[in-house]
Amino acid sequence: MSKILLINDFVSKGKIAGNIMDAYLSYKLHQCYFLPTALISHNFSLGNIAKLDTSSYIKDCLDSWDKLGFTFDIIFIGYVENKKQKDLIIDYINKIKYNPLIVLDPIMGDNGKLYKNVNNDKLEIYKDLLQIAHIIIPNSTEAKFLGLCDFDKLLATNKKYLITSLDCENKPYNLVIDKDLYKVYYDKIDLNYGGTGDLFDSLFLDYYIKTKDLKKSLELTTIDISKILKIQKEKYGNYPSLAIESILSEIYGGKYA
Repeated sequence: MSKILLINDFVSKGKIAGNIMDAYLSYKLHQCYFLPTALISHNFSLGNIAKLDTSSYIKDCLDSWDKLGFTFDIIFIGYVENKKQKDLIIDYINKIKYNPLIVLDPIMGDNGKLYKNVNNDKLEIYKDLLQIAHIIIPNSTEAKFLGLCDFDKLLATNKKYLITSLDCENKPYNLVIDKDLYKVYYDKIDLNYGGTGDLFDSLFLDYYIKTKDLKKSLELTTIDISKILKIQKEKYGNYPSLAIESILSEIYGGKYA
């Protein structure tokens, strides 16, 4: 069991964002501290959202946990609402006197486009957060906008990258950039559910905690994501979001192992 600080948004509709990460990692018996960066009514793609900025709560919560001596094995950073939150996160990480693993998923866009709420300020926020992260998990769209497309150049850094949703001659794959380049190909499933990327992050964290092997963790994560989406399509196709609780019991109960 690891202690994981999840810095991500809380979305009231569906199993997405920090909601699904907390659910999955808790299911795998990790101790999660879910610190929401915003309370959001529903996914941005639907438009007309209601949103509450939690910057003051983040500051108070981190101060309180610091005074209580809470420590974390992993700090995961996902959706960050504004520059104030970015500064709070960086200051906290620079101040602590131990060395947790810092994992960043720069949540900004997909399918070649930035999300509606993402502007240049958000790009600069994530560029700053790149500097403190040990493992960075952008999809191909986010990698493009953050200037992370020169894979040979990334090999020369002291960071590890896991770039998802790449494509070579209509063959989708995910990529590990560490000491070398390592591709994991997969069969694309014609299914689009919010929260898939967040679930991917959760699966990866769990496997990396267990294996400490980036390549093996990506392989296992890619396999499990395919299993989950296949079951979702076959059994829960009409369900409005990922039926993660039901699917997990089927996968780890042995039927789909």
